[in-house]
Amino acid sequence: MRPALILLCLAFPLYADELPGHSAHGEAFNEGPRQAAVLIPGCGDAVKFAISTKKPEAQQFFTQGVGQLHGFWYYEAERSFRQVAALDPDCAMAYWGMAMANVNTEKRAKAFTEKAVKIKDKANAREKQWIGMLETLYKDDKRDKKQRSLDCIGDLENLVQDDPKDIEAKAFLVWRIWFSRTEAPISSNQAVDALLDQIFAASPNHPAHHYRIHLWDQSKPIRALASGAQCGQTAPGIAHMWHMPGHTFSKLKRPDDAAWQQEASTRVDHAYMIRSFILPDQIHNYAHNEEWLVRTYNDLGRAKDASGLARSLIGIPRHPTHNTLDKQSTSSSYGRTRLIETLIKWELWDDLKAFTATPAGQPSHDVTRLRAAGLAAYHQNDAKLIAAALKELEAVKLPNKPVEAKKADSTAKAKSDKPSKPAEKPELKAKNNAIAELKALAALLDTKKSKAHQNKLLEALKDTDVPKERLASYWLKLDHKTKAFDLTKNFSQDLAGLAAKTEVLHACGKTEDAKKAFEETRKLAFAMDRDLPVAKRLDTLAKTFAITGDWPAATPKRTDSGTRPSITSLGPIHWQPPAAPLFEALTLDHKPVKSTDFISKKPTLFMFYLGHDCGHCVEQIQAFSKAAADFDKAGIQLVAVTLEPTQIAGKIREKLSLKKDQPLPFPILCDSSLASFKAVRAYDDFEKETLHATLLIDSANKLRWLDISWQPFIDAKFALEESKRLLRF
Repeated sequence: MRPALILLCLAFPLYADELPGHSAHGEAFNEGPRQAAVLIPGCGDAVKFAISTKKPEAQQFFTQGVGQLHGFWYYEAERSFRQVAALDPDCAMAYWGMAMANVNTEKRAKAFTEKAVKIKDKANAREKQWIGMLETLYKDDKRDKKQRSLDCIGDLENLVQDDPKDIEAKAFLVWRIWFSRTEAPISSNQAVDALLDQIFAASPNHPAHHYRIHLWDQSKPIRALASGAQCGQTAPGIAHMWHMPGHTFSKLKRPDDAAWQQEASTRVDHAYMIRSFILPDQIHNYAHNEEWLVRTYNDLGRAKDASGLARSLIGIPRHPTHNTLDKQSTSSSYGRTRLIETLIKWELWDDLKAFTATPAGQPSHDVTRLRAAGLAAYHQNDAKLIAAALKELEAVKLPNKPVEAKKADSTAKAKSDKPSKPAEKPELKAKNNAIAELKALAALLDTKKSKAHQNKLLEALKDTDVPKERLASYWLKLDHKTKAFDLTKNFSQDLAGLAAKTEVLHACGKTEDAKKAFEETRKLAFAMDRDLPVAKRLDTLAKTFAITGDWPAATPKRTDSGTRPSITSLGPIHWQPPAAPLFEALTLDHKPVKSTDFISKKPTLFMFYLGHDCGHCVEQIQAFSKAAADFDKAGIQLVAVTLEPTQIAGKIREKLSLKKDQPLPFPILCDSSLASFKAVRAYDDFEKETLHATLLIDSANKLRWLDISWQPFIDAKFALEESKRLLRF
């Protein structure tokens, strides 16, 4: 057993049923980062949190972890604290940090707290207070969530009172008061803000600026403006610290500033992912930042940037755990939704027609796709394509998910004996709305349909989700100017909504009202793409309104947005696959080969497994063996890499039930030195043990997809379809 692992095992005995890839210290250690931490510049230089370690490097990583906690970068915070434990196994505060990094995963947080408690006798008195806070929070007793939160806040108050100069105690107190707001509502934001004033008086660049933004986000974002201008700069290496000011600027109707912040966030994330072999959706806030940035670009009329980013999200690697179309808040799901929204908003019908020609492969997304296809067909006067989209739409089969019943209102029941109408499933409602709109559009293009029939179908759209701007344009098609005019009162107040209002009012003969709407449009159009169809029509209207010179307003000049770095210095705007690591191994007949020997011929899916005695590994090899012909047909080769020496690795034949003269379904490589496992990061640097890994490397040596875990990736069908999809991009 290696020295570092021996030290850890002195504190925590090995599990008797330890399996390959599993942590020696329990279930909590299986998940989370298993590779060594590095010191990352820009994780909160103002953080000062001394612990009783004699290892200077352990102190550095602990301080980094605390800064990452303040930035909600929990995955990397846990990695930093794991590094502390590897450097100083007697440091109880390392496990305190791991627990704090899992505040949203209580089971793991409790497990890490238990580890800290077991060795807290080696901590100093102050550290015992910090550990005691978590020990009390996660104690198994009859307290409800509110009382647990109040007790945690009380313990942090004691830490502040015992040492009023402890900035970190004050910062975590502010955080916990905000974090506990659902169980124990904040009685006074102003009082909490005063505590933040104390922090910034002592440490102006402390990352607690993040907490001020959260504190005022829902009630009075103007109070967080100064922190919004400074938050990212206090910890520039943490993407979320750039993202949060985007909330403030968005609430203050400053989309140009919001876009800058969100773009800074995505660039920092992308630079980090390229360095660390992290898939985008492994970062909890990534997809949200991206989809919001698409919406912000649209607020500015930056349609090219919006559609480009949305397409980038669609092309991001999918993973059954992190990123699938079935999950709404993922890159793939957001990408499709936001791209279709963008193309519709800016009337890019050719692009929309092309994109919607290919099935999404998921029912609710196909409903959205077919509705959009019908819209494009309508605007291109293609009645046949509308009919085809409508027919396909009606045939879409939605999943039969039960609707959660709401609790009955006894008062309402007493007033009426009529049975309540069952709730309509959201997916079914969306489908019905889509069908209603396409039927109306088909009727509008059909000159044989009576006006009465067309009117009836448009009237039916009042109770659907058809935007008022679209509905008004449909009424204008029938020359119902009064109905179109009435709808303008409820148009959105963003750039696209105001532009539509200008056009509809002008078409209705409301010239003065149209001029007023145009003036509001001008204020928001300073960054608008000028080659958009609506922009060209506004060019014509500007002449009609006798506006000389360029009609959009000048770009706002800000003096309170903060001192910002060059945006391009932070990283790439779109996700891109990193260069794959190079590695070497031996074939079963002892010949040395390199990874490039395979990928130079065709894209390769490498499976790093932990030997023929690992039951899970054998299950993976068997699953991919059955799919080997399908991979070969798709132009993708499979290669397995084992840590066994060549004379033992061949025993995998028995597990595959192969006859003596029957060839293996794919090459088996051997690397008992583990160098290749370490090269691809299929290795736990903390426990010095190998991990399972599956990687897709293309012919340009780009790492297109990966799964590195304590358990092997077994879903061969998913891996095949995703590999084919990614290689098409």
